[in-house]
Amino acid sequence: MILSYTYFGVSILGIFLFFYLLKKLFNWFQSKLDKLDRNFFFRKIELVNFFKFITPRREKHILKFVTKTLRYAISILFLIFYLPLVFSFIPETEAYAKKAFEYLLKPVYFIVEGFLDFIPGLFFIIVIFYGTKYLLKFLKYLTSELEREAVKLDGFHADWAKPTFNLLRVVIIAFAVIICWPYIPGSQSDGFKGVSIFFGVLFSLGSTAAISNIVAGIVITYMRPFKVGDRVEIGTTIGDVTERSLLVTRVKTIKNIDVTIPNSSILGNHIINFSKNATEDVGVILHTSVTIGYDVPSGEVIKALVEGAKNTPMVLDKPVPFVLVKSLDDFYINYEINCHTKNPEKAAVIYSHLHESIKNELHKAGIEILSPYYNAVRDGNVLTVPPENVPKGYVKPGFKIDN
Repeated sequence: MILSYTYFGVSILGIFLFFYLLKKLFNWFQSKLDKLDRNFFFRKIELVNFFKFITPRREKHILKFVTKTLRYAISILFLIFYLPLVFSFIPETEAYAKKAFEYLLKPVYFIVEGFLDFIPGLFFIIVIFYGTKYLLKFLKYLTSELEREAVKLDGFHADWAKPTFNLLRVVIIAFAVIICWPYIPGSQSDGFKGVSIFFGVLFSLGSTAAISNIVAGIVITYMRPFKVGDRVEIGTTIGDVTERSLLVTRVKTIKNIDVTIPNSSILGNHIINFSKNATEDVGVILHTSVTIGYDVPSGEVIKALVEGAKNTPMVLDKPVPFVLVKSLDDFYINYEINCHTKNPEKAAVIYSHLHESIKNELHKAGIEILSPYYNAVRDGNVLTVPPENVPKGYVKPGFKIDN
């Protein structure tokens, strides 16, 4: 009995000795940390670039907090496992000590048994992980080869390679997770299933618009209506495509305004691509209309319009600009001048020069532009037809005055 109480007293002294040595050890750590004037753990270039916000001063505070937390954790664990041992030396508390040991060892046994049961599934997960990893590496290599057209597949365009790889990567990773899911510890518990269902419902309710945009983005990718850098017109927006993703497409207008358009809206609108055929020999046709009176010979108008188009910067000499007579309206004839260019992205500037050049050529030829039109008093005026078309013997009528 005396021996048991002696062991009990010695073990109590062991507690004080342990805490004394623990305090000395962590005080030594604190003194070392106080002298730290540079990053210790985050000194590698890769870590510094990734954790730019962790300065030497902040790292010192983090390390002090970690050491203090570690000290408290060690103290608590020591008391949890050591006190039952201390009280086991006294007959009056021996039964309670054994009971406490059972309570402490039960979760330990549970964790160890769970880990041993998990080992076969762990090997299965490792095999799936590395199989997926190297499959994605092979697909990435194949994608790069398809992008630079070192490998060609019939009917498969080079700009499809990267989007296709991204889609396959998502599908492959999702398939691998589904296969590994049953082997994750706790995945079959009711709590785990409940949380999974909750997040599934939350995702389904909140991602309807996002899913529609993603589907539209996939469809647009394989439609190939435009690429980054093209001048396009989507609905009422005209500009250059600066970014294309699964969710949205960004367009920069000629006024330097960035417009973000959801892909579902693009799919529901007509898309005009001005750049797609611009590299061809004929380029893209720009056109504008002008209205001239019936008394002006059409040959003179067409000649002036063609000459004005030829004098316009960034308009191709060949094919030669041409004129279409669009309509014979009530007060004038509507002429349309068509010219070719390979710079559709500068259409606003070209149109400005074209209008100025056409106006100058028509004024030089003495041709009046009837835009807006005006009303002429017919009684007492000559016929509004070219002079060569006036009937022989035609006499200009005078004004009729009724009494």
